[in-house]
Amino acid sequence: MPLNLSDMQKQELATSYACMILSDCEAKINDENINKLLSAASMKVEPYLPKLFSQLLAGKDLNEMFSKVGGAPAGGAAGGAGGAGEGEAGEKKEEKKEEEEDDDVGFDSDDDDE
Repeated sequence: MPLNLSDMQKQELATSYACMILSDCEAKINDENINKLLSAASMKVEPYLPKLFSQLLAGKDLNEMFSKVGGAPAGGAAGGAGGAGEGEAGEKKEEKKEEEEDDDVGFDSDDDDE
């Protein structure tokens, strides 16, 4: 399935990948290193992108950021609901847990009547 990305999106993606590569190699994420990687990949980007990304990521640990993203719970859409939304979410989890327990009733995995 080919991606239909605009030229700008391709440039931003390439710059993002360069930052991830630098982070993975534990190299400093700065515009000079980003430009080196992009030129090695024969990728031309707008001159401001490497500087923008390096300033955006200054003092941040990308590996830590990625590890936190993977463990985030679903349900961020109800962020404006405040504390009331949390109570409802807890009740729904409890109901779901009870339903799962009810589904197991009558199921005997050690059926010796065969």
